[in-house]
Amino acid sequence: MDGRPLVNDEFWGDLIDKSSGRNSQFKERDQLLLGLACLAGFREIELTLCTIDLFIAPNGELNELIVMPESIAYDNCERPIPLAHPDLQNLFQTYIKWLLNNGLNTHPGESYLGLNPNAQLFVDDSYKPYTVQKRGNDTLSPNSLNKHLDSLIKRASLWDCGIRRKSFVRTFIINGYRAGMSTSDLIVISGLGHDTIEKTLTMDYEQYSPIAEWFVKRREQKVKHLESMKKRRRFML
Repeated sequence: MDGRPLVNDEFWGDLIDKSSGRNSQFKERDQLLLGLACLAGFREIELTLCTIDLFIAPNGELNELIVMPESIAYDNCERPIPLAHPDLQNLFQTYIKWLLNNGLNTHPGESYLGLNPNAQLFVDDSYKPYTVQKRGNDTLSPNSLNKHLDSLIKRASLWDCGIRRKSFVRTFIINGYRAGMSTSDLIVISGLGHDTIEKTLTMDYEQYSPIAEWFVKRREQKVKHLESMKKRRRFML
């Protein structure tokens, strides 16, 4: 199914480890992009337009909870987003070092860890901020980042397996629910409606894995039984 959520080790083992490659000069950027999308439910427009001051306090501390402003939020709906996930914090720290080492989005002084608080967090392959295109009714479309995220999925060999950009937020919802978030929490944090949340939770294929394992083991036992019967028949003959 196109747009299915990530399962098993597809996030860390495929997207994170394989999408950029060990020698990619943009590995740190790509890993944080994927981390915010899958571990925090960020949408493409939010990843494109979010600024550094949303994540880093003036004293240099990383924020563990942010409020996505209405001006850039999905569906123009302000919402809180927790960022305390240890793996996400590590991805942030690695990307910040990458920005500083490359002299990107910096400003004089030590506030905000030496980064320009008003600069967009992510840069494209030209080391410039990702751009958006205007559509009808002044709607902004993050086409540039959309294409890049699609390329990361394909590079990880997950496109033909049904993974799409919408898989990221679905993965976030399912993992959030597993971690103990209520559907009400997920509605507030993701900006999605109740029906969408409920439908997404039915896509949690891993919850059915014990059933699948039972059938696999049953089939293996049946094969072993047949092989055993064949051997017995040979002996009897």
